[in-house]
Amino acid sequence: MANPEELRKQDQQLPKRKRKYPKSRVTQALWVLLALVVIAGVAGLL
Repeated sequence: MANPEELRKQDQQLPKRKRKYPKSRVTQALWVLLALVVIAGVAGLL
């Protein structure tokens, strides 16, 4: 797995339209929440 911070830094160098990671805090919070849900789901399956 690639380091998310590294990916984000690479992303910052791309033009705005090509960016995968919006800077907005709300979107970031939603992605974190989604990641936690996925991790919890996987942990529940193990």
